[in-house]
Amino acid sequence: VEARSELDRITRQLDEIKGAGKVNVMVLSDLAQPRQSHILLRGVWDKKGEVVQPAVLTTIAPWPQDAPRNRLGLAQWLLSPANPLTARVAVNHLWQQMFGAGLVRTTEDFGLQGERPQHQELLDWLATDFVENGWDVKRLIRLMVTSDTYRQDSKVSPALLERDPENKLLARGQRFRLPSWMLRDAALQYAGLLNPTLGGPPVRPYQPAGVWEELFMGRVKYEPSEGPAQYRRTLYAFWRRSITPTFLFDSAQRRSCEVRISRTNTPLHALTMLNDETYLESARVVADSVQTTADRAPAIFQRILARAPDATELGILRREYQQALAHYKLNPGEANLLLTVGQQKSGGTAEVAASMVVASMVMNLDEAVSHE
Repeated sequence: VEARSELDRITRQLDEIKGAGKVNVMVLSDLAQPRQSHILLRGVWDKKGEVVQPAVLTTIAPWPQDAPRNRLGLAQWLLSPANPLTARVAVNHLWQQMFGAGLVRTTEDFGLQGERPQHQELLDWLATDFVENGWDVKRLIRLMVTSDTYRQDSKVSPALLERDPENKLLARGQRFRLPSWMLRDAALQYAGLLNPTLGGPPVRPYQPAGVWEELFMGRVKYEPSEGPAQYRRTLYAFWRRSITPTFLFDSAQRRSCEVRISRTNTPLHALTMLNDETYLESARVVADSVQTTADRAPAIFQRILARAPDATELGILRREYQQALAHYKLNPGEANLLLTVGQQKSGGTAEVAASMVVASMVMNLDEAVSHE
């Protein structure tokens, strides 16, 4: 019965993937004869005033010569070298992603009510360079991450912290917790599970049982994707507007456009990373990979943090490993229960379970979840 149920589930997912290539997509096109648009008197829909024509804010940039008065012309106006706004907004978004905060801190507001840029000349230069080099995003990101500013140490002296607590002067490396989608991808990468396939239909990562049933009165059931699809990048995770995937803390609610990342710090974040099935499965695969290593704990540390532990850290790692090992040798049932998480099969041994505990602990260290 269990095998039949699994086959039915996989068949449904396969049919869904095959049908994804036949999705009809709605597109817009201009009317042959554009309709008239009016100023609505006092905003009342049926109180029409004078007729208005398509136009833009000429205080930002003039309408390009010979550009049609339609959406194509609007696109040409947006990307015109004479438009000072588009490139600066794009550069600011990328700077926010690399440094944690934009050169204009109010990323969503470049108007009079937003903050002024902290480094106006830098923003202007980057925007101009971006346009002159064909709007090459990859080149711009490379320029940012290879700069001396980006590669600074995030350590800070008390005097500098008092003078510039928000690092607006960029006198040190920026330190911030990585977004939840990036943390999930990193966990899969540590384990060698990350599926880098581009494009295609959405996938359903692991979520707690009943996460949809409660919201939809049992009518809709959430079924995690099977096989390699489970390990695709979080970018392809399926969302319902009414419920965010549980592993995406601090994410946008999808009800409105949000361009500035909100970062909170609650116990729910730690509980997610310690108990979510993706993180547990990744920790177990990491544990499996070091079983032929004589000293497993430092090998796990090196794999996740890309550095060797110091003497104090090594002592803690070995202590935790030995405590977990002793526990699971006395309780083999708990070891087997821990090692059955996810799709990847593993030998049910106390050594693997103890290594998994250490891997989970290292993946949750501040150093593993922070950009610094």
